[in-house]
Amino acid sequence: MSVPNRAALAEQYAKGVPVDKLVRRFGIHRTTVHRLAAQAGVAVRRRGLDERGRREAARLYEKGMTLEEVAAKLGVGDETVRSAVVTSGGTIRQRGRRPSL
Repeated sequence: MSVPNRAALAEQYAKGVPVDKLVRRFGIHRTTVHRLAAQAGVAVRRRGLDERGRREAARLYEKGMTLEEVAAKLGVGDETVRSAVVTSGGTIRQRGRRPSL
């Protein structure tokens, strides 16, 4: 990513532009947004799930949504959803496997 784009990303991130919007705007992964913001000296903000959100993530996953689908619905990363499912006592399906409904 060019230096001007890195500066623009850091500035927008510091102003509170949502990470998902920056991901789409700059065509990078959300972890890259956090890394570049930190490298620019901007305080990195993390949005996880509270207890209610973790239960909802686990419920949606158990109903058959993929980790990515649940993550998109709740506005978090798929690793956050994976953690919520496991913490709630669920198990992660093999990639491409959905429960029969």
